[in-house]
Amino acid sequence: MPIQVGLSYLLGILLTFLVWTLCLYVMHRLSHIPHKYNPLWQFHRAHHRIPDLSTPSGSVWPQFGQFFLWLGNWRASLDVFVSMTLPAIALAVAVPKYGVPILVLHYFYEIFLSEYALDHNPRIQGAVTRYWACGDYHLHHHAHPARNFGLMLTLWDRVFGSAFDPQPGAALARQQKLITARALTQ
Repeated sequence: MPIQVGLSYLLGILLTFLVWTLCLYVMHRLSHIPHKYNPLWQFHRAHHRIPDLSTPSGSVWPQFGQFFLWLGNWRASLDVFVSMTLPAIALAVAVPKYGVPILVLHYFYEIFLSEYALDHNPRIQGAVTRYWACGDYHLHHHAHPARNFGLMLTLWDRVFGSAFDPQPGAALARQQKLITARALTQ
């Protein structure tokens, strides 16, 4: 009986995670509708203005503000809060047994794994990006904003036809071109 309870709980967490990632996909896709009355676009477009998303120099340990989900400016912080944190909070309130672990996962992911560790790391490429929306897969979205809206999983991009699997190393090559071009202009 305890094994059945454990498996049931894991299934509940998995289903809640899938619902959360679907919410992330929908919110991210909505944030790409450019309109002056679309607040999601107003917050999110600043994220796409980051020139090359290269790994910053210095420590990869989170800065103090990141522990409070402060991502450097109010637009970026609000973008993540509205698109990712609010759906996690809603699930934690609606189904605490399964939603609270998702909220905790989101918190630790945002602090320690998102941005340059996984999401915008051009060195993550190949088979892993077929399932997880990180590295090459997510950076392709920055080069081609009408594709690859998934923020955790590629599943919803595949279901809704917005997935594109880039050539392994494509983001690293784009990044190298930007670095070379920048060096030539200095």
